[in-house]
Amino acid sequence: MKTFYINGTILAMEEKNLYAEAVCVENGRITAVGSREEILSFRTEEDEIVDLKGAVMLPGFIDGHSHFVGTANSMTQCELSGCKDFADIVDTMKAFKEKRHISEDAWIVGCNYDHNFLAEERHPDRYVLDKISPTNPVLLIHASSHMGVTNSKGLELQGIDEHTEDRPDGKYGRIPGIRTPDGYMEEKAFLEFQAGLPMTSVEELMKLMGEAQNLYASYGITTVQDGMVGRPLFQLLKAASKMGILKLDIVGYLDIMTAADLIEEEPEYAGTYQDHLKIGGYKIFLDGSPQGKTAWMLEPYEGEGEYRGYPIHSDEKLREYIALAMDKKQQLLAHCNGDAAAEQYVSQFEKELKKREDRDVFRAVMVHAQLVKKDQLKRMADIGMMPSFFIAHTYYWGDIHMKNFGPVRGGHISPAGDAVDYGMKFTFHQDTPVVPPDMMRTVSCAVNRVSKTGQSIGADEKISILEALKAITVYGAYQYHEETEKGTIAPGKIADFVILDRDPLKTDKDQLAEIQVLQTIKENQVVFRKEA
Repeated sequence: MKTFYINGTILAMEEKNLYAEAVCVENGRITAVGSREEILSFRTEEDEIVDLKGAVMLPGFIDGHSHFVGTANSMTQCELSGCKDFADIVDTMKAFKEKRHISEDAWIVGCNYDHNFLAEERHPDRYVLDKISPTNPVLLIHASSHMGVTNSKGLELQGIDEHTEDRPDGKYGRIPGIRTPDGYMEEKAFLEFQAGLPMTSVEELMKLMGEAQNLYASYGITTVQDGMVGRPLFQLLKAASKMGILKLDIVGYLDIMTAADLIEEEPEYAGTYQDHLKIGGYKIFLDGSPQGKTAWMLEPYEGEGEYRGYPIHSDEKLREYIALAMDKKQQLLAHCNGDAAAEQYVSQFEKELKKREDRDVFRAVMVHAQLVKKDQLKRMADIGMMPSFFIAHTYYWGDIHMKNFGPVRGGHISPAGDAVDYGMKFTFHQDTPVVPPDMMRTVSCAVNRVSKTGQSIGADEKISILEALKAITVYGAYQYHEETEKGTIAPGKIADFVILDRDPLKTDKDQLAEIQVLQTIKENQVVFRKEA
């Protein structure tokens, strides 16, 4: 049986045929695209007609980078993004504990607080969190996911005290004048602390993964990334795929430091979907968060003396990992926020390429690329490296970046305009669960570049609506080596669609973030439908 989509606007995103009147689908694949009269000539009595009722169909949106299982896990955590001060955090967490009937010795975890927007303009400490509960261990996860705070019970359970040393790639906060930890942790110190928390049960995580898929689908996303997959996490994803839980396509990137050999151990998943799961390549972190002031910069942060953040790896160690990825012919994604991290990534790739006859970097990606400089983008273009911009930073943290970096550096975060000038392919993402996977808000951020307070964030880096849409469709498919399968509405491609209430190309720029997703369709099956 065939399915025909008619009576709407079909924004196919094909370069030579941007719009079409009708689409025919069979067995989850697009078989024909064209005029209504032409396409309906293939119709037989048993075929299905889908009346778009004037709505707008696009290719399914493609997530450039996020953390799928992390998003699922965050659904068990207390949302703190609306908190205005420490007292608000304490009250919200207490209410969460009561609502969830959390026992007196279980962990209470809150997420998405941001010290930049609290009245105190600093992180809470262990003593603030002790007010939530003297018996429960408590952890707050910063909105960047690169830092957090625990209470006295949490420090006790993980054996962190005045004898615990900082790491080169992560630090503990201290009570002024002494070595006693104040509960704050950043980067690797924080990530290790998080890893020590009890795991959510497999049964609960499977249920939560279903909820996470519903969240992504509600924003029109049909392909999702899990951007840091270690061995246990891969086994969890593999189990979910075999159980039929995955309805969207999930692309996992293996932690190159701990799970590089999974490429050989799980060959059927390497670059090929099995029950909606595939391994896309490797992931590495090179620095931290710009709003948390742990991103590695070439020049100091404003008002911080000579402080420039710090790296995670030496040049030599990074070069080893780059060589490993290239030897295995795998795509490498590197978390780079600061321009020093960007310089390290590009320069070490350049050095490694000089040793090799094969100069294919397998579409290596610089993830976030917040402070990447124009000359660095040019060098990326020269070697075939892509940026994936967390461009929603212009809205969520644009004001903070202008404060931390000044108007020149702060105004050129996520420089998508420069990428367009160089003819580069690039993608957009929300790093979910850092912010919701709202693709139309992201398109708005790229086009308008206005902060929460209405401040212009680098007007010369604005891009057109069409280019922004390419970043979440055409270029998204290219990033995943799937341009022959996804990214446009064309014969032979997978029938992944999003249906919007209006045409973004004919919508006022100020209204882009208000565009609603009416349906999301994966392989011709509706996976999300907006309630009337």
